[in-house]
Amino acid sequence: MKKRKRCFTVMIIPHSEEATYSLRFPLRAGQLVVVAMIIGLSMLMVMFCSYRHILEEAQEAQNLREESRRQHDKMNVCALETQQLLAQIEQVEHLTEKVADRIGAPAVNESISEPNPRFYASRSGRGVLDRAAGNINLLQQMIPEQADSLGHLNDQVEEYTRRLAATPSIWPTWGRITSGFGNRRSPFNRYATHFHQGVDIAASYGTPICATADGTVSTAAYLSGWGNLIIITHGYGYQTYYAHLSGFTVSSGERVTRGQVIGYMGRTGRSTGVHLHYEVHVNGVAVNPLSYMR
Repeated sequence: MKKRKRCFTVMIIPHSEEATYSLRFPLRAGQLVVVAMIIGLSMLMVMFCSYRHILEEAQEAQNLREESRRQHDKMNVCALETQQLLAQIEQVEHLTEKVADRIGAPAVNESISEPNPRFYASRSGRGVLDRAAGNINLLQQMIPEQADSLGHLNDQVEEYTRRLAATPSIWPTWGRITSGFGNRRSPFNRYATHFHQGVDIAASYGTPICATADGTVSTAAYLSGWGNLIIITHGYGYQTYYAHLSGFTVSSGERVTRGQVIGYMGRTGRSTGVHLHYEVHVNGVAVNPLSYMR
């Protein structure tokens, strides 16, 4: 007996009173259609998932590009800032040299006086990182050297300040100069001449006498000829003498500062009138005090 084919029927029934339509399909064809639909839906799901994954990767790549751009900008800012620091250090070097020159000190930037390569920031590729790294390396080298130079300069400035404070530079008192430095006729014998090792400044009795530089009083006593005499040792080879005083306000061994009153004008010792005899000695040799009176 011949096996009857299995099939299914699709009936189309219109809303009108027209006749119905019937479509008869083999069961295998229906199965194939169902399988095809399942395969199609599966492919659509796979394509949807793949598309979603691609979108996520694209977004992640975009985020990485944005982060890379931000890092690039930060590195560029870093390179620019390090370049500005290098320029500022160079200005400090020049200022250090000017200060050293003003105080007569030897150059303190010899170790870094040679021009260093300056790495300028660029917005292209790895150039920013390389330049920033180069500038940082220069800073790491230059900052300690500059700190050493500034420390050395500070020592020199302090030494210069001490020397300046020890150098006679003011008038010891107010008045008029009655006798200068050098050969002169003796005030006690008009037929004789002698070398006058200081200057005589005349004013009224009791006029204050001031130290002309910082130092230590090495003598404050009455000495024949000098009368009441103060000798101040300032250091760096400087000594000053103040003679014919009427009295002292300091004693031997006392530390004094420039402008401090140390005594009063008088006419003690071998003197023809009220005045101050003032001498400046450099390394034991009397020099013209006018060179140190400003």
